[in-house]
Amino acid sequence: MTKISRDGYSFNQNDTIWILNKDIKIKLTRDILSLDSSLLDGFKNILSDYAQEMSAHHTRNMLFMFRRLIKFSNGNAITTDSILNWRASLTRENEWYLGSLKGFLHTWYKRGYLGISLEVVKLLETFNIKGNKKGKSVANHCPYAGPMTNNELLSLVSELNELWKQNRISFECYAYINALIITARRPSQLKQLKMCDLIKDNNDYYINIPRVKQRHSNFRKSFRKLAVTEDLYLIIRNLAEDQIKKIETHIGNTLPFEQRKLIPIFMSHQTLLEINKGNVGLYLEKDLLHSTIQEMKKLMVEFNNVQHAISERTGKVIYVNARRFRYTRGTNLGRKGVGATVIAELLDHSDIQNVKVYTENTADTVQYIDRVMGAEMGKLAHAFSGRIISSLNEGERGNDPTSFITNNGSDTIGACSTNKFCISSYENCYLCRKFRPLLDGPHQQILDKLYREKEERLRVSKSIDYANSKDRIILAVEYVVKACSQMKKSREIHKYG
Repeated sequence: MTKISRDGYSFNQNDTIWILNKDIKIKLTRDILSLDSSLLDGFKNILSDYAQEMSAHHTRNMLFMFRRLIKFSNGNAITTDSILNWRASLTRENEWYLGSLKGFLHTWYKRGYLGISLEVVKLLETFNIKGNKKGKSVANHCPYAGPMTNNELLSLVSELNELWKQNRISFECYAYINALIITARRPSQLKQLKMCDLIKDNNDYYINIPRVKQRHSNFRKSFRKLAVTEDLYLIIRNLAEDQIKKIETHIGNTLPFEQRKLIPIFMSHQTLLEINKGNVGLYLEKDLLHSTIQEMKKLMVEFNNVQHAISERTGKVIYVNARRFRYTRGTNLGRKGVGATVIAELLDHSDIQNVKVYTENTADTVQYIDRVMGAEMGKLAHAFSGRIISSLNEGERGNDPTSFITNNGSDTIGACSTNKFCISSYENCYLCRKFRPLLDGPHQQILDKLYREKEERLRVSKSIDYANSKDRIILAVEYVVKACSQMKKSREIHKYG
């Protein structure tokens, strides 16, 4: 009895293992297979329907939840006692297990499959079960799992760019993290991208992003067009060109234009080894050559293993996952007064139930860093990554006058360790690891100036976002001021002993 999953994979409902898509296969375990034959047949039928109509992820969840239920059954039937006993075992935190299975059991009965009685359905209809609590880490502004602050995000972006320049991460990893930051889309969506999804319209850039969480939304059957930056467009395009070269090198032939358009942006390098010249088209038409979710997770692990962006809230390396970028985007939109419907659209939700957390309790999501708070955060953030020098000749370029950095031509504040041309203002130097601030430089005066400018921006604009625009520079200068003070004290103690 061969069926086709929603993602186009064939499976036999009488087998113990069903492959539903590239990432998910489900197994009918011994506890399932030992059920009474009529109950087992009914379960296989409804689970098969779900596999054909719903996402593989949702189908697998129904299997997991049903396995929890049958622990309270005698194996012959699902009864009202089974349901009541299971519910009695659940806590407030996990009663949503029954809630998630409720619709599954109702559909089972409605479709006329054996195993679920009218009495069970009527009992379920009397239950008022709370759903799984959504967005807990968002609502609590958790510094480890919730949305990131602007400074944390800027720190991550800076770290990402530096790691790529230093060749410490792959270009695929660099492209993936950039895509997560800019699009705020799910890994399951990004892994479906193909070359043809990149769109340039005059000076505007877009990506057609596949939808994945909607009913009957099969592999690459539904899309939302998303405006992106030119930088991301070029990064993704260059990655696609790299993937084309890898395939052409492997098969020893040039791909025709129509096949080039179908090249996956994020490609399974393991599957690439299976391709031969004769069947490359088959691989490109389906999801066979696309990365698995596990391969996408490896790109995130690659980044997390080497990045050292520091949170000003914890003083520790920021833990990064794909979900946090979505939380950050949603929180920032909610804080700016964007309504739930628009946020749902921008995060690619089908309804607003999962985005309400972004529009509630937003008043305290922005920190205004004043002088007292900045002094404390500066010690934690490590926004400054250079090295303090006692004199200019301690810099890598010695007394080369072209290396000297001034505060707009006035006082010398330090030196640059590279001779590469840079158009950044001297304030941005504090964020650069090539900067060598002088121990006796006018760093406190620069810090005072930055705070005065910050207060003036707030007074004129009444916008905390605008006022906070140079906060990461402020935290870096705070660190330098504090570090210079400590170095001077240490030398005094050493001198007079």
